[in-house]
Amino acid sequence: MKTADNTGVSVRADFRQFLAEDLLIITVTGILTGAAPVLVRHYDHYVALAVVLMTVFMLSVLAIRYAMLVCVRWTVEDEMLCRTSGVLSRNTDYIELYRIVDYQESRTFTQRLLGVKTVTIYSTDKSDAVSDIPGVPADMDFIGMLREKVEECKRERNIYEIANR
Repeated sequence: MKTADNTGVSVRADFRQFLAEDLLIITVTGILTGAAPVLVRHYDHYVALAVVLMTVFMLSVLAIRYAMLVCVRWTVEDEMLCRTSGVLSRNTDYIELYRIVDYQESRTFTQRLLGVKTVTIYSTDKSDAVSDIPGVPADMDFIGMLREKVEECKRERNIYEIANR
């Protein structure tokens, strides 16, 4: 999801990324949820209780995974890339734009089906040398926008890449 405000462009993982990452768990949970009433009628109560407990556990896991995914926001500012994350508490990491050296887009099969991608950013930052931004809508040119800001920041600071061949 893209939002523009005074601080820059913000991206959060799209809901479809949750589906792409957890499709198997969602499917198994759906089957267990549908099977629970049948098992209660036809089998021992202990089997039914085990299925109900497993279903509740899997629903809890899915809820936590979804919260962890959507509680990460990436913001591209004039001179920094900020990652704000956390469900109960917040943590913000900063990467100076001039430190970004390369980009990559990847799409798994389920991401392709659902129209999302993962953008990977490589930087010379010690704490965040490789950063993944999952759930970016496939039609969003996030790398193009970020690259433009990175090049602008490097020009302003007179930073040039020297390559040895």
